[in-house]
Amino acid sequence: MPAQHRSHYLGDLVSTPGTPQPDSAESSESVWLQVFREVLESADIDEDTNFFQAGGHSLLVPRLLLRYESLAGWRPPVSLLFKFSSPRELEVESAALYERMAEQAGR
Repeated sequence: MPAQHRSHYLGDLVSTPGTPQPDSAESSESVWLQVFREVLESADIDEDTNFFQAGGHSLLVPRLLLRYESLAGWRPPVSLLFKFSSPRELEVESAALYERMAEQAGR
């Protein structure tokens, strides 16, 4: 079942698979931030780091999305990363996309 958490960017509760519970012992950083740091192999990555400006390239995109999927439980489309390329933007947009997909599936 997806975790519910208070989005740092949306200001309300959203359900996002793979997102730690607020009171859990897991890190409070976003899944996207975690994945960016792992794939780009840098602890200097922050919520506003642009994937491509930080050294990311098209060959790393599948690795980034595969790692995100392993943590979050679903894989967003590749186009999302090319349109929104920071962890902050991706957290908001992927949560919104996931919610829209869940609503459509429930119809």
